[in-house]
Amino acid sequence: MKEYLYKGLLVLAATMAPIKPLLLACGALIVADMVTGMMAARKRQEPINSADMRRSLSKMVVYQVAIISAFVLETYMLEGLLPVTKVVGGVIGMVEFKSILENVSTIAGQDIVKMVLDKLGSKNAKGLK
Repeated sequence: MKEYLYKGLLVLAATMAPIKPLLLACGALIVADMVTGMMAARKRQEPINSADMRRSLSKMVVYQVAIISAFVLETYMLEGLLPVTKVVGGVIGMVEFKSILENVSTIAGQDIVKMVLDKLGSKNAKGLK
């Protein structure tokens, strides 16, 4: 029985190997969001509680399941016709990156995106509040 379990886990790991970098990147973004969120909460003098950390753990599980599901759909049902995995990973990445930027803006006390656009001399910076 133990041998079958070992072989099954090995097959599962080999099957998911192509999306390992995407799963790790998603996890890193969630951890970065959690850390910057805690720093922003400290800056706002808000208490940091376990419920907020638990939400990050739930988000990690849901996002990882979404990426794995997209991979299964793309690979075994669509046969690579559409890059569903990259689209799902990209959306997750953008959401987390936006949250990180918001947290960093709170920590810095100013809108980081606007500051960067101002430094670059972009005309788009004028439209940001």
